[in-house]
Amino acid sequence: MQSAASRASCSRVSVCLHLVPALMAVGYPWYLAMFYRLHSTKHIAEALLTLALVFAVPGGAFASLYALGRTETLRFEGVVLRRLTYVTFVSPSLFVILGVFLYLMKVNGKDGQVWVGLWLAALCGTSLTILGHRGEVLPVRSHEHMRPVRVMHGIAALVILLVFLVAHLVNHTFGVIGAEAHREVMLILRIIYRSPFVEPVLLTLFFFQIVSGLVLAESRMGSRQGILDVLQTASGAYLAVFIASHLNAVFVLARYFGTETDYAWATALPDGMLADPWDVRLIPHYALGVWLLFAHIACGLRMVLLAHRVEKRKADAVCWALVLASTLWSAVIIAGAVGARV
Repeated sequence: MQSAASRASCSRVSVCLHLVPALMAVGYPWYLAMFYRLHSTKHIAEALLTLALVFAVPGGAFASLYALGRTETLRFEGVVLRRLTYVTFVSPSLFVILGVFLYLMKVNGKDGQVWVGLWLAALCGTSLTILGHRGEVLPVRSHEHMRPVRVMHGIAALVILLVFLVAHLVNHTFGVIGAEAHREVMLILRIIYRSPFVEPVLLTLFFFQIVSGLVLAESRMGSRQGILDVLQTASGAYLAVFIASHLNAVFVLARYFGTETDYAWATALPDGMLADPWDVRLIPHYALGVWLLFAHIACGLRMVLLAHRVEKRKADAVCWALVLASTLWSAVIIAGAVGARV
């Protein structure tokens, strides 16, 4: 039988291991900078290795979230670590929105320094909070009171999908053909989703999705979760920041200054995202954003199936099938965004 000292030692080791993704996130701007430099100098193999390091930050965070989700008895430090790890998971979009905010404040060239300062503060705050509540076991709580929020979140998501999102994703798929093909489809679709009646409603629904999604994620922070549950919550957290970043870029950075928010603007044409040291951060931001959007929809459908008493094994199979199928669609969209053409 383990002694109290042995259990405490294991607990400290576990906490340290779960802090590794957040420690890796501190260097995120420099992984991107190395990728850009190596790609620019045609060191493709080395560039791909550094790109793998970029994706290792959210990847490591997801692995940590999965491990924390399997814990039978979740202690206070586990909840604190989960919160930090979710923030780590959304690093690609956080770095984009930070860069836009600093640009708007005319603080140029300081993205990396500000990023490091914020992460060191987050790590310090997390460590102090854990030390102050070490060993505290949390009570098991029911999530039934969140059912109305889940239902409203799902209804709002369905409206956004039918009115805007499916058409928007199809539009971006045309990017692999070329910017002009994308623009032709975009101008037709804008008649609908930029109308003075539809656009305000869509914006309101997007803001509701961000707030309700974060509330739902927080309600699950102390729960045991399987891999699909973690994927749903993590993708939701990522999309909350991704959508906020996207809305900020479109309505503040672009439209306010009279910039056309077309495919050329979104993908930094004619040079492309790979040709600019700032725009290169958009690659992981978009790649994960598109794929996690599909994954979140698939996980949401799984929850609907489970609520209608579909066998868990079948609901999981449907979810995985949709995730795998949508990976191909995501790959086509991202290929077009980074300059591939057919």
